[in-house]
Amino acid sequence: MSAITVTTRPDGVAVLTFDQPGSKANVLTRDLWTEFGEALAGLAPQTDLKGLVLASAKPGTFIAGADLKLLANAPGPNDPEVRAFIEQGLRVLEQLEALPFPTCAAIDGAALGGGLEVALACDYRVCGTNPKVQLGLPEVKLGLIPGWGGTQRLPRILDRNRMHVASNLLITAQMLSHQEARAHELVDVAVDSVALVDQAVDYVLRVDGNERRERKRNPVPRGEWERFQPLQAVTGAAAEAVRVMVEGAALPLADAIQLETEAFMRLAGSDASKRLIAEFFASRKK
Repeated sequence: MSAITVTTRPDGVAVLTFDQPGSKANVLTRDLWTEFGEALAGLAPQTDLKGLVLASAKPGTFIAGADLKLLANAPGPNDPEVRAFIEQGLRVLEQLEALPFPTCAAIDGAALGGGLEVALACDYRVCGTNPKVQLGLPEVKLGLIPGWGGTQRLPRILDRNRMHVASNLLITAQMLSHQEARAHELVDVAVDSVALVDQAVDYVLRVDGNERRERKRNPVPRGEWERFQPLQAVTGAAAEAVRVMVEGAALPLADAIQLETEAFMRLAGSDASKRLIAEFFASRKK
């Protein structure tokens, strides 16, 4: 069974819906990335489309994150299978950002880790007022950093005090409600969950994603990253996340993401990360 369906509405907006068979939540696996990439490849030539909305059929979940089993089984850092997994996701998100029409993530539940990184690759984000909405990058709790561009797209998307806000979200692994996500400018608008997809479609019909894409592609303005100082001392994966965010802010997005990838590969498969992932799995069984 397919994990993705694509429908084109009469108003010219395509809606791509994630619904992974046999799972309570959508999880980014090799197979899902493959299917996602194939769906985007089919949409890209359709220049008559007016936009794309990403949605989920899973109650309370947009995309819950990456397939941690693959990371848990990595024999050590710089594992070729892990690198292939990360680079596959990065290529698909490049496809998403290259589409010739605006894109919007319709979020009505958990968008965590890689799930939020998918949303960050969209031009816009609309979330529902569902109390189950949670947005966050919790990778540091697993001894990792975001691996699909999260350390780089996050500060480029934010406006006010962007470096401090982004670093705090990376360090604390805080899960944001829809109110907090809106206050932090992580989402553009919060709407009634019942009409979420319709509102996201309406939003994408009224906007132009080109300015947003240009802003993401370019470095963060020099003064913002040059004078940045973390508000708290951090170590381990949290320190690496901040280092990569700051160093990447000075680079074009493509180069910054490569910097992130190499840092991720040093952490993935490490003893510390595998121990934290094992503890995470054990806690879910209780």
